[in-house]
Amino acid sequence: MSHSPKVVLVTGASGGFGDVLARKLAREGFHVYGTMRAPSAAAAELPFTMLPMEISDLASIDACVRAVLEREGRIDAVVNCVNQMVIGSVEEQTVDEVRAVYETNVFGVLAVCQRVLPVFREQRAGTIVNMSSLGGLFAVPHMSAYTSAKFALEALTEALYHELRGEPIDVVIMQPVAMRMDRPALGSHLNTVAGVGPDSRSQRMVEQMAADTAASTLTPEAVAAKVHAVLLAESKPLRVPMGRARPMSLLKRLAPQAVVDKMIGALLPD
Repeated sequence: MSHSPKVVLVTGASGGFGDVLARKLAREGFHVYGTMRAPSAAAAELPFTMLPMEISDLASIDACVRAVLEREGRIDAVVNCVNQMVIGSVEEQTVDEVRAVYETNVFGVLAVCQRVLPVFREQRAGTIVNMSSLGGLFAVPHMSAYTSAKFALEALTEALYHELRGEPIDVVIMQPVAMRMDRPALGSHLNTVAGVGPDSRSQRMVEQMAADTAASTLTPEAVAAKVHAVLLAESKPLRVPMGRARPMSLLKRLAPQAVVDKMIGALLPD
């Protein structure tokens, strides 16, 4: 029988979904370690331990993992919630702006996975949960940096899943749609690239995304509850689509391109 996850590392727990998840798991009795660049800036009273981690720095990732192992002697699961998004067309964005998204959403997550795999293999148990999104299913115009990074994350995670088959290590991709969160409508999660002008369609996409997020029926608490259930499950699926991602993942696999084109067109602002 597999060891139920008890010690969990949640990367990107300084706010947003990562914070909600870390609090949820702590309430459920997990020993939770969250990460952020500067833990001194964290809220004074947290129900979990916050550790420093710079996701683009391999030494920082290594130090964070070692700190958890020194305190607990094991890590049962890692949930990668680190996430960066920028909005802008392919022509508006610079290579450096796209590279920065990949540094967090792809290379940073990859580095965390590589660091914990030897720990899991030695323990003969462990779970990796990578947070994708609807952006991992569809290439959305004006969001090519974010959606292409999520495509890459999905491919890396699925490849890892196949590489580890037969070993006592689980790999899961969570696919929620935009979550309704209590934060400013046009907050820091909806950044545009520097080349976006005030009349750009990309700017209108920001406003539309803010409205869509505010109208979402999926809450971070519901997604956190699903992650909690996955961590406790004896048999874990590769992908866990949530909300509209369920029918849309089926549509992506089965619908003709013309139908997909029409659906993507409906996402674009006027």
